[in-house]
Amino acid sequence: MTEVQTIQIDGVVITHEPVDSSDEQYARFCESYRRREDTLTLVHQLNQMVKAVQKHRGISMGLLGGNAVFEGDFVVLQHQLERRLATLETFASSVGGILSDKDKENLHLAWVTIRQNWQDDDLSDNFELHSHFIEQLQGMVYSLAKQLEKPLTPELVDAHDLQADQDDSSASYPRMFKQIEVLNFVAKQLPDMIEQIAKVRGLGTYAAATGLVDYPHDRKLRFLLQCSRQQSEKLRHQAERLESIVGDSIPGLGDLKNLELKLMFLLNTIDKDVLSGTTITASSHQLFKLATDLIDVYWNVVNQGLALVRRWHEDDLEAWLRLAD
Repeated sequence: MTEVQTIQIDGVVITHEPVDSSDEQYARFCESYRRREDTLTLVHQLNQMVKAVQKHRGISMGLLGGNAVFEGDFVVLQHQLERRLATLETFASSVGGILSDKDKENLHLAWVTIRQNWQDDDLSDNFELHSHFIEQLQGMVYSLAKQLEKPLTPELVDAHDLQADQDDSSASYPRMFKQIEVLNFVAKQLPDMIEQIAKVRGLGTYAAATGLVDYPHDRKLRFLLQCSRQQSEKLRHQAERLESIVGDSIPGLGDLKNLELKLMFLLNTIDKDVLSGTTITASSHQLFKLATDLIDVYWNVVNQGLALVRRWHEDDLEAWLRLAD
């Protein structure tokens, strides 16, 4: 119990109750806990923006290529993107300090640039403007993920290490290191792979819609195919490692192995059909759907990984409460 101090000044009795240091400790922890929750929510919103902008790029390129089948989806997606961005901006402002004012301004300007008179853009401008916007969003996600690597309090590091020492399973591994690896996988490695496929989707959709590929975009597509194959190989090894560390906590890791055949089918279709130099037989809508189905599986794994990080975040509260036990 805190002792009340009494002093007398010029005959006036003044009582003073010192601030309990434990109250400050609780306040600091709760503030850190809330900020991390807000950061996780913001990461999710940014990822949803990335996914929507990638889809917007692919659909708009199909429309620029002359395939009117995409028009209905485009109108709906455009409206959703407006709402997503407005919600993201409002949320970022309400939590304060997680995204800088410059970041928020850059996002708004990037979207306005894409949205205005997009029908008059040539293929390269449309592709690059979308890609730059996505790069900005992904940079913010990665920056926030690096913040999530840090423990809420130094004491929790020791608590996690003790828990790992008591774990009888062969997968025993310090929680902090698990979190770092999971965040790097779902905030950097997987999103990079998704963006490679999304770029292939956009350029492939345009080529199939127009029925031809000019030399610059032929070179760009071939480069993207090569990068996608290389990235897929690295991703498979990292997924296997991560599965050995977190077990079935991210169920979709096993799906990535099964996805390789479908990915190779997409890449080979682009290589042997779209880039064949002869008549393109695949329809732009078919290519778009095939790539989108793949991308959705990858995004599902990202969401599962972030859900695991959020569960660990909730576990931190319980671990912190037990520190005094």
